[in-house]
Amino acid sequence: MTEGNGEVQDSETVSSSAVSPSGPESRNSQVFVLVIDDHPIIPEALQDLIGSHFDGVQAIQAPNLRQARTLYQVEKNIVVTVLDLRLPDADGMASITDLRALRPEIPLIVFTGLDSDQVRRNATEYGAVAVVCKTESTARLLGELSALLPDRVATSKGVAGNGSVEAITRSAGRSELSPRQQQIWQGIAEGMPNIEIAQRLNISLNTTKAHVRELLQRLGVRNRTEAATLFFRRRGDRPS
Repeated sequence: MTEGNGEVQDSETVSSSAVSPSGPESRNSQVFVLVIDDHPIIPEALQDLIGSHFDGVQAIQAPNLRQARTLYQVEKNIVVTVLDLRLPDADGMASITDLRALRPEIPLIVFTGLDSDQVRRNATEYGAVAVVCKTESTARLLGELSALLPDRVATSKGVAGNGSVEAITRSAGRSELSPRQQQIWQGIAEGMPNIEIAQRLNISLNTTKAHVRELLQRLGVRNRTEAATLFFRRRGDRPS
């Protein structure tokens, strides 16, 4: 870890896309949403989504609880945490207790693929302010964030009018995708590797890879992260 001009950087803690503000004034106005998830695709997609939806908000990533603790200690401008319950060094609900003990003033949203009434009840009892399933509309997550972010943070007005995003969205209409492609797209958005998608859909790995290649071409995106980001954006445009 290195320090300079009041900045603290830990190459193992802060993701490469979490760029520090350039000066004290911008740092004071910048707030952070900490995304704790060990899969690279979902956090990167959420970083893009949150950054484009809210002015003055940047998403930063911790892939495990240890690094999340470090960020809690060094980054004072974290205002909301988005937590996946499946972490390599944490035992489900215990991670909520751990983080709440460190910084009880930071509201915590559980963002999980585990969708059940019991999970929602337990997470709330352990201190989460909301539970959002990864299969729900992204509008739900953005709505929960909007209610928790400081009043000075406004929803970006430039997103809806972004021609490039609209063009990609139109070209990626769900009606243009086969049911199988839609299933694979959702699997990518959930952060599943090809082998897990193949097992879920009961198809071969080679068939899955072929479907993924075709899907990326159909969506007009370069990689899985862009595909996941587009999936989240489209879900955010739909009613929750």
